[in-house]
Amino acid sequence: MAVSDEALVAHLRASLSPQRFPVRREAELEGGAGDGRGSISFYDHHWPARSVLAISTARVAGGDIDAALRATGLRQLLRAVVATTLSAGQALEALAAHVDTAGLDIGLLVLDVVSGKVSYAARGKAAVTISGRTNQREMVSGDVAWLAAGDIDPPKATAPSKDIAGLIRDGIDRSRSGAACALLFKTPGRLAQETIFSIGNSHGDIQVAAEKVRRFLEMHGVGEEDVTRIDVALDEILTNAVNYGFEDGEAHEILLSLSIAADRLAIEVQDDGRPFDPLGIPEPDLDADLESRQIGGLGMHFVRTLLDRVSYCRRNGWNVLSIEKQLASRTDRAS
Repeated sequence: MAVSDEALVAHLRASLSPQRFPVRREAELEGGAGDGRGSISFYDHHWPARSVLAISTARVAGGDIDAALRATGLRQLLRAVVATTLSAGQALEALAAHVDTAGLDIGLLVLDVVSGKVSYAARGKAAVTISGRTNQREMVSGDVAWLAAGDIDPPKATAPSKDIAGLIRDGIDRSRSGAACALLFKTPGRLAQETIFSIGNSHGDIQVAAEKVRRFLEMHGVGEEDVTRIDVALDEILTNAVNYGFEDGEAHEILLSLSIAADRLAIEVQDDGRPFDPLGIPEPDLDADLESRQIGGLGMHFVRTLLDRVSYCRRNGWNVLSIEKQLASRTDRAS
């Protein structure tokens, strides 16, 4: 059976859409793209380094399969040069040194969510502004960054921070083709007591997460007994997410955020898989024989036992599992 170019272009267009940005303390992000017949547009966001967020908007001239393949390659190359430079201007210069940028409209912003330091640049028919100002080197709480590529015009007034999703919808509805992002910068993060990272949705990534969590806990002097309990609980939580959360067969990111304050550890595990509340699994009957017990219930029973608090909610299209553990203080461990 022959596959039409139109079907392949449609699939490649769909693959350019990133995961929905999760709800975070430091920032909110909305984006969208609208395509005319003669172009392919996309927006993207990723974390090229710890605490560094990169956002891009792009439009590629042409609506055929060659343009779709060019857009797909551009997205990956843009991620690579940003990870190498961590500077928007240098990244676009590096991009231009490796590909023909004729017919490309690109807006790029790189933000350190801890310090607020920002760089941004644009090529072709694209623009990046921060709360209506230009040449900003730092974002402060309440600032809104606007990125647009193609025929989407920047907002004429300061962006409404409470409705950045509406801002994106309005911009796309008024345009013929292009992509746009609106980023609301909130309270900067605290690097010393917090860490945020993402992993893939494969079983191999669970071990990667375990090693990163262990390093964070050991850096903050958490005792081995608490580290072991948290490791066992997270293994069960992440295994549930990988096994049951994703039905499309595509690669996804699972976001983990950890913070320690007053000897209390808080962890959020977020994924954009199908709605799934692991706390809804019935408590196992520990007196029943193995054949009669509910599958999956025993693992979550141990999670509840190992931790002090576990809660679930569905937020902005993401599953969010929050856990807390009171850690033994250094004095308690020494006594």
